Amino acid sequence: MVKVITATPFGFAFELENDDCFFTGEYEIHLNGTFYKATDKNAVAIYGLKPNTSYDVQLKGKDISFTVKTETPNYVINVRDYNALGDGVTDDTSAINAAVYTAVAGSVVYIPKGEYLVDQIFLKSDVDIYLERGAVIKQNTERKKLAILKGYQRDYSHESPQKALINASWEGHPLDCYCALIYGNNINNVRVYGEGTIDGNGDAGDFWINPKVKNRAYRPKNILLVNCGNITVSGITSRNSASWNIHPLYCTNISFSCMKIESGEDSPNTDGINPESSSDVSIVGCRFNVGDDCVAIKAGKYYMSTARLRPSEDITIRNCFMEKGHGGVVIGSEMSCGVYRVSVSRCVFRDTDRGLRIKTRRGRGKHAIVDGIAFDNIIMQGVRHGFVVNMYYFCDPDGKSDYVRDKNPREKDELTPTVKNITVTNVRADRIRGSAVFIYGLPESCVTGVRLTDNVFTFAPDNERVLECPAMMDDFTVTEKLDFYIKNCDDVFIKNNEGIVSSL
Repeated sequence: MVKVITATPFGFAFELENDDCFFTGEYEIHLNGTFYKATDKNAVAIYGLKPNTSYDVQLKGKDISFTVKTETPNYVINVRDYNALGDGVTDDTSAINAAVYTAVAGSVVYIPKGEYLVDQIFLKSDVDIYLERGAVIKQNTERKKLAILKGYQRDYSHESPQKALINASWEGHPLDCYCALIYGNNINNVRVYGEGTIDGNGDAGDFWINPKVKNRAYRPKNILLVNCGNITVSGITSRNSASWNIHPLYCTNISFSCMKIESGEDSPNTDGINPESSSDVSIVGCRFNVGDDCVAIKAGKYYMSTARLRPSEDITIRNCFMEKGHGGVVIGSEMSCGVYRVSVSRCVFRDTDRGLRIKTRRGRGKHAIVDGIAFDNIIMQGVRHGFVVNMYYFCDPDGKSDYVRDKNPREKDELTPTVKNITVTNVRADRIRGSAVFIYGLPESCVTGVRLTDNVFTFAPDNERVLECPAMMDDFTVTEKLDFYIKNCDDVFIKNNEGIVSSL
């Protein structure tokens, strides 16, 4: 009936176990007999509570009761005691980092209400950060003050790329970039939680101006985690990131719950959560409204598959609300190390350009395998295109070359990607403005194992339909009302779907 996602000294998050997608009927939350708030969400974060306290939780209107006891921290360290002012003007970087790095294991660094201007904050193993409601950590926009992360650092012998220390990546390569607003490298057992905000300040300064120009592209992210394990981020808001909001790289056992991730819909490359070469990732109860992809699962470009082969695998996305954005859940195009076992359920996609989007191309490599993508119990409202699989994605400097765009079969070799085993069930898509399903495989590497069952697709009125190719690819003839299109695909099973017209 109910699952406690995480419990901390200052609150907890829970999820209703039902068949509803993100929203449910309105109900009241009462704590120890006192009204807390009314909500209509399946997943809820409650913070601002007292440590070491038992709370009897009643969900009136759902007939559910349960008890949660908040934890007892070893120490609670207030950043104001370290001379952080939180006035939005003073540089509080040193004060907050001092609070974190003098804390012992089991401590909570407490950031009270205020606006804290910082260059970057470095996480420490076994030390949590709690952002009180009204606390804002804001990115300094003075580039000369921001630390530069080396994409990789060779060992003293310079013998092998496998020995290189990866500190950061940019679009699938270990390239130098500005340090994230919150950065963790080789840290474990950390929680960042509360009702506060991490503000990347991307709408100020020049972060969003000419974002692809050399030396401007390597913009800071809001949160970058590298080689980390057992990390929880819960309740907070991430907004206006200068580039990707949250980027776990080479991480294991990472949980994101009940977050708001917001950037202007025209902001460049402000993806929501982008797990890369990471495993056991959980994204539950999060709300996205961003200028690029909401969730983009990545696994490096070809060099990384030869230097450090590590796939993304076992990723769960549940009870999330994707509003606007280029794609709701996207795989690629950097996926040369492979993406395995992704489960998406009980989510709502509203006005996104695409629902599911898989994008790859020749050159990603033999390890670039997408295998086991499952969509179940999903609501889509007003998306441009429902499900798009594109193996001709025209990215990178050679993206429009004959090698990438050629529709004739080529020899399957070390550089050929694979896409297989995609299951789509119980999807209710209303007012689709473009295509319901668009799959275009390579003739030498067909998309295999597609299952489309028990779905309902309805389309927008003619005056709202878009005339465009659903995928970013060359040499495709666009036709009106391209509702359902599959090419270069084997082992396709389609049953009990309503409202689609086949153009196979």
